[in-house]
Amino acid sequence: MPSKFKFPTTRLTLLLAVLFCSYPIQADEQKIVPRIRIVTAKDAEIKTGGGTIQKVSPGEVLVITQANQEWLWAPLLGGWIKESNVKEPEALLKFLNQAIEAEPTAERYHLRGIAYQVLQNYGAALADFAASLKLKGDNAHIHVNRGNIYRLQNEYKKALTDLDRALELDQSNANAFHIRGLVFFESDETQKAIDDLSEAIRIDGKMISALNARGIAYRKLDQNDLALQDFNQAIKANHFVSEVFSNRAAIWEQKNLFESAIKDYKRAIELNPTSATAHNDLAWLLVTCSDSQIRDAKTGVTHALKACELTQFEDWNLLDTLATAYRENEQVDKAVETLRKAIQIAPSEQKNELQKKLLIFDK
Repeated sequence: MPSKFKFPTTRLTLLLAVLFCSYPIQADEQKIVPRIRIVTAKDAEIKTGGGTIQKVSPGEVLVITQANQEWLWAPLLGGWIKESNVKEPEALLKFLNQAIEAEPTAERYHLRGIAYQVLQNYGAALADFAASLKLKGDNAHIHVNRGNIYRLQNEYKKALTDLDRALELDQSNANAFHIRGLVFFESDETQKAIDDLSEAIRIDGKMISALNARGIAYRKLDQNDLALQDFNQAIKANHFVSEVFSNRAAIWEQKNLFESAIKDYKRAIELNPTSATAHNDLAWLLVTCSDSQIRDAKTGVTHALKACELTQFEDWNLLDTLATAYRENEQVDKAVETLRKAIQIAPSEQKNELQKKLLIFDK
């Protein structure tokens, strides 16, 4: 079956450059697997062939998808950054451990906290953020980062305390509105989420993560035209973010504009060939589409299989798609075998429906 609407996997389920706020500081093309890098240089810039498009500060977290000699491609920002201006989280952590031992500063604790957060060592990150605040007093960026960790741990009350404090310190902090909007969205307070995300977009009209998230929130309220507007605006601002194309494709599906949906899913896969959700959702459309001229079971199997390979065959939902694709491709034995695997690992509330489906497959 299709996946839920998607937040960009860049930035740890969302957008890393947005979720991890940087601290203010004084004074031949080869495709690679997406990797996380943390900006460490004071004067780092994002560039294209036309020149510098923006500066980035230490602590910005980027997902890199391509390399070209000394340059790394950051799709969320739509440009290139010098490899010497960033570090891998593990390497940065090793460096900061030594630096903090020699001279503990608020900035170093904050940056190490970001590295721990990227590595999902949330306890260590929280400890470092607390140490940074103790040395330098209130800092809106740290409150946003800590609030996001609490969000990721489903501790929404604590998250709101930090995010509210961040906005007391800095009413123009788009990141704080963005993350607080996500907290409201995940707490099923969808209109509050839209209000906060709208404020983030007002402050920063090119915040792709906020546009994408508001589009998802509008979709939850069945306001598909507004959702489509947000996805379109996000793509106009930056046409390199895979998840936005996947989310727009789902809207096209609901409008029965299947060719447009297929085009967007394929673009999402071009931008991120490792996106299991894009492969899965394209497969589902190709094998279940109400328009027989769109259905293509053979290609559907190819994409469904790829999605399962990318997740080590450990996602019951993707296995269900693969089983459906096999059946539509008249590979009944494989369909039954795959659906049984899905049933084994599916949550209890899903097993009954899958069992009913198996009875149909097994006839």
